[in-house]
Amino acid sequence: MQTLSRAAGQVLDAVTQDLAVGAARTIDNSNGTYMALHVDRLTESTFSLAHYYGQNGDLVCDPDGVFLKTAAGWLPVTLQLCTGHFTVAVELDGNDKPTGWRPRQYRELVSFARMWLRNIAEQQGGIAHIQRSITR
Repeated sequence: MQTLSRAAGQVLDAVTQDLAVGAARTIDNSNGTYMALHVDRLTESTFSLAHYYGQNGDLVCDPDGVFLKTAAGWLPVTLQLCTGHFTVAVELDGNDKPTGWRPRQYRELVSFARMWLRNIAEQQGGIAHIQRSITR
């Protein structure tokens, strides 16, 4: 199973930097031009990235992706869209170890993640700007 590209991994490293298990952060360096990025550390190795918007008084995530950090690099695990579309590409056990994967869905998530993470970096002013905003 191939990991995400080095460039995509650098964006994930930047947005998840020093985030404790169970903690969350919001990154919004665009002054409201783009949707803020919400990052949650779910477990020791899994992280959720999401954008939210309000609809009829509720917050709706679109998209919401879960990523796994491994020694080899980052893997996209799941993706949920507001349309109800939910894709599981990698199955994990209770210790965040991959136990199975769906090759077609995995390729789709790799492609989507590459585009989404590139957009996040551009919208948030680049990796260096993301890192500075986190350490302030």
